[in-house]
Amino acid sequence: MSTRFHCSVNNKVLLWCVHLDIELISPARMDSKHLTLILIGISVLHPRMDALQKLDKPVLSGPNAALENSVVDFSCEIPKKPSGLSVHYELYVESNLGKMIGEYSSLSGELATFSQYIRKKHDGRLICKASGHNNTDIESSFSDGWDFRVIVPVGEVSIFPHRNIENIWEGEALSLQCIKTKGTYVSYEWLLNGAPVQTPYDRNNDTLNIHRVSALNTGIYTCEASNQYNETIFNSSSSVSVNVREYVSKPELSVDVVKLEDGGYKAIITCQSTKGTLPITFNLLNHTDLILTETTDTTSALFSIPIELNRYMGRMRCNASNQGNWVLSEPYDLTVESVGGAVTVTAFRHVALDFQVVSVELLCKVERGTFPNYSWFLNDSRLQDGGGSDQALLLLSVDRHRAGFYHCQASDRFDNSSSISSPKMLISKEALNTLSPSVVIVVFTSFALLNVAVIACCIYGVVLRRRYSREYPLTEQRTRITDKWEDDEDEDEDHLMLEGFEEDAVQADRLSDSAENEDQSVDETVLYEGTLSE
Repeated sequence: MSTRFHCSVNNKVLLWCVHLDIELISPARMDSKHLTLILIGISVLHPRMDALQKLDKPVLSGPNAALENSVVDFSCEIPKKPSGLSVHYELYVESNLGKMIGEYSSLSGELATFSQYIRKKHDGRLICKASGHNNTDIESSFSDGWDFRVIVPVGEVSIFPHRNIENIWEGEALSLQCIKTKGTYVSYEWLLNGAPVQTPYDRNNDTLNIHRVSALNTGIYTCEASNQYNETIFNSSSSVSVNVREYVSKPELSVDVVKLEDGGYKAIITCQSTKGTLPITFNLLNHTDLILTETTDTTSALFSIPIELNRYMGRMRCNASNQGNWVLSEPYDLTVESVGGAVTVTAFRHVALDFQVVSVELLCKVERGTFPNYSWFLNDSRLQDGGGSDQALLLLSVDRHRAGFYHCQASDRFDNSSSISSPKMLISKEALNTLSPSVVIVVFTSFALLNVAVIACCIYGVVLRRRYSREYPLTEQRTRITDKWEDDEDEDEDHLMLEGFEEDAVQADRLSDSAENEDQSVDETVLYEGTLSE
């Protein structure tokens, strides 16, 4: 025997499903008796095509949501049902049209009511089917879908990481899944150390994904799962600790010098990284040679090596590593030069709106020295608020209490047994607001040279004009000017320039004629006086 199911579903509408037990018979053994049985079954199952009446679309109504294990009522009716017509109603879930979950026969036109004990199977879209009660001449009709949610209060939750969260490094991906024991229509909220997670995520998704983690993602992650029915909120939460390990950053190398009791010197070299998961291993290199190594529970390490002053000790570098990450510092040419040469003090004045000096900055600088230490003196008394390697600059207010002679001393920071002093400088209100004779001389000399230059230019211009007018007659000048400007496109400007030059030339000729007349008159006067004397 073989079990067969004959079902017909069209546009999500269930027609019928029939269970047939038919013995598998070969065509050779099939007789008229078996053939008749099959034909009778087909005729029974085939729907009638000459239905006399089709029912209007029924209307399904009821609540949109209910708690699991509660009892709710759904109703179904045909608004314009013919009087006296008995209707059979059936209730289905659209996702499982093969299984009826409720039925009701309305024999006298009453409203069909389905009382349902809510299970998870009721979740989805419900459909009501209306057909004639024991009347195959009436064609069935179906209602529109009715969305219904089955609310299962959220149960206990736990966080499942998709990788080892105790050994996750910055730049890697982090995925946390909030797994619940039960619950439907649950929303999720993720917290980091009690504050909402800044990474965008889908509240309807139970998984939090962070594609590239950093140290900011370290902390306690909490998943809060909740759902709601009417005014009642059900929630549950779980937490897990995530530790994001940081790769060590590029170290910086700094040097200090210490004088030993035997008179020698040693350099204290510090390798400092700003971040990195501990422990960190630091190595000190001279060029490519490994000198010292140290593994610490801090982000820095100290190395001590003997040195000689004023001598090149090599190119130092420091590398740092943790868990396979390896970074190298910038090179440092180790040469410690002792303080020497001249010490100078430079004053920078600060002037108020009335052009009076109100404050002054004194900068002390030594000619050479790798680690200079500065001390300031007023009238040969050391100032308590001035001195140290970072006190090369001294800020003073110009008043009566600060007036006097200032100078500074420079010495080695690691050895103050000897020092070099700068020349003394007078700092007072009168001295700072008075121009020095050298400044006055420079200003007046510059002004005088400027006047001489202007006068010389004027005289040269006059002499050049007179010489030009004598060397070239008026007609030749006119011809030269005309030839010079004949290619100019602006004819009006040419005409004006030519007229101006002609007037100057005429005036020059007149001056020349008057000069010759004066010479002639002088000669005549001399001759006349000579005649009288004879």
